[in-house]
Amino acid sequence: MASGDPSALPPLLPRAPHGGPSSAAFMGLDFSVNANPYGPNPALLRAVRGADHAHYPDPAYRAVRERLAAWHGSTPDGAALAVGASDLLHRLVRAFVPPGGRLLSLHAPFGELARAAALGRSRVEVVAKLPGVLPPGTALVYAGYPHNPTGRTPSPAELRQLAGLCEEAGALLIVDEAYAPFVALPPPPASPAVVRLLSPGKAHGLVGARPAYALGTPEVAARLDNLAPAWHLPVGTAELLAALPDAGEFLAATLPRVRADAAALAQALAAFGPVEHHGAPFMTLEVGDGAETAAALLALGVRVRDCASYGLPGRIRVSTRGAAQDGALLAALGQWRGTHG
Repeated sequence: MASGDPSALPPLLPRAPHGGPSSAAFMGLDFSVNANPYGPNPALLRAVRGADHAHYPDPAYRAVRERLAAWHGSTPDGAALAVGASDLLHRLVRAFVPPGGRLLSLHAPFGELARAAALGRSRVEVVAKLPGVLPPGTALVYAGYPHNPTGRTPSPAELRQLAGLCEEAGALLIVDEAYAPFVALPPPPASPAVVRLLSPGKAHGLVGARPAYALGTPEVAARLDNLAPAWHLPVGTAELLAALPDAGEFLAATLPRVRADAAALAQALAAFGPVEHHGAPFMTLEVGDGAETAAALLALGVRVRDCASYGLPGRIRVSTRGAAQDGALLAALGQWRGTHG
């Protein structure tokens, strides 16, 4: 180990729990991943496979930035690319939150944000409603649009209010739009304080490619790029992002089916307990002990997400896998309830 004060180094922390398989040995049905079950989008898959994997990409990814900026009506210098939204959250914390600084989250955030804060010796404060004023020292504010796992969504007026508070305080508002396509939400309000976080792999059923990007001011994007190594984006993921503007046909064809499947699943789950669902592909079910229930269902070949890390230990989160497979989840829950009264 290097000499010096170990307390000055980033602390060693366990990984934040996420959905998805924890082992390649799992052969059951995974309802813990919030992705389009009708994917992958064939057009984007062709883009990944057709990329020139034998050569380095342009280190500035200028063509990708220009494509995304033209699509969103923004500037190429305001786009920052990444492998996964997790990477962007870590870079946002490193770039804008000093040690001892504060991050505010509207409802419990995606676990990587809290881990990024802990690595930088800052802290996340979770609030259930919009504050009238930001607490002193707040550098970043996080809002899921919609929120995972509850599906609750701040209104455009609430986002404008929150963006105004951030502008006044010199803070940034991170609007996480990972699941916005599923519920057809309008873009967040234009504000120099807003950083849009987009991870289109969820809606396009290509989470393994890890496409993500942020849209903000050129200064924000420059600070995010400053913390990225050279050629930080694999060429296949870069080509996927460049192809996004022409890949909407798949969403138009599949997202109505996902919404219908999710609504039907939420209605069926109500037989097992209170359900919270707001149109996203995922929903939460009150089960009493989320960790115990998740373990029991795993033994039955069904993976769900225990919501304890979100401050909801009595709930599990499930996401539709399509009507043809959702019945397996309902059957496993029926078997679980039969043994637990």
